[in-house]
Amino acid sequence: MALVTFSSDHFAKAERIEAAQDLYAAMSNVQLDISRGSTPSINARIQLLPGVAIALVKSSSLTAIRNSSHIADGNDDISILVNPGGVGKWASRQHTHGELVCCSDNTGCLALNEHPGSITFHGKETLFLSISFPNLLMEPLVKDIGRAAKTALVPNEAFQRLTNRALQLVQKPQIADYHDPAELGIELLDLGSLTLGATAEAKAKARGRGLRAARLRAIKADISALSLRGDITLSQIASRHSISPSYLRALFRNENTSFTDYLLEQRLHRTFKQLSHHQQTPISTIAFQAGFNNLSWFYRAFKQRYGITPGEVRDIPDLSAHVM
Repeated sequence: MALVTFSSDHFAKAERIEAAQDLYAAMSNVQLDISRGSTPSINARIQLLPGVAIALVKSSSLTAIRNSSHIADGNDDISILVNPGGVGKWASRQHTHGELVCCSDNTGCLALNEHPGSITFHGKETLFLSISFPNLLMEPLVKDIGRAAKTALVPNEAFQRLTNRALQLVQKPQIADYHDPAELGIELLDLGSLTLGATAEAKAKARGRGLRAARLRAIKADISALSLRGDITLSQIASRHSISPSYLRALFRNENTSFTDYLLEQRLHRTFKQLSHHQQTPISTIAFQAGFNNLSWFYRAFKQRYGITPGEVRDIPDLSAHVM
């Protein structure tokens, strides 16, 4: 797992063309076609995980070309290309599949690195996201790679979750430190196969693995954000994520917990920290602000979880060692 970065801003203006041609082009194994008289602006972040490489590029107008000499490197990755939003647009062209233009947010297409092609950026700050998988891993999971490369990708749930997860990992690489890199790679591979049209067998496996993990992560983030509300319910969360209450219960059951227990844990953890940071704030105020609407229940749950009362927390000298 590694993060590789490049920024033309780190070079003097007179040196940026040379830096882009010699450093960035070599790093990406492409040839850059830059308009005469223009100074390129390129900022790239590349996150490398087992079985997947994620690249987020912000570029001024130019064309990155992958020709026959570049193909000789043996890289036959299957790359999902996404326009994650911004002010510009870009066009992907492969000699075997024609040109696809991505000019609006969350649109994308497929590129097969074993074929010559190019990406043309239009605009001063065009964003481009590439999520690449080895052909050996991805092709067996997809019904028809060639067909998928000929049309724009359908922005389905898997595509949206793949895009969001990839952006998280490249923009906030520290997130990867809290996960098994191999599991992250599998999750992205599952979401990628579903995006491209997985075979029946791969679809069944991916829905029970990568897509499920992505859904649960989004649900947990939603619960954490909404846990301050005392009236949050399982049905409300299920509705917000377009799933059934029974499926939501199953997601938590698969993690040996429940929606109720997870929500309670979020609220208790928040109150534990707040009790030390806000010594003068009444305990009841902190409890209500964390989403508890019954003080008796709060005191019982807190004592059961931490073995001490909320009032005793404020007497602990080094509270950070006790927060779990």
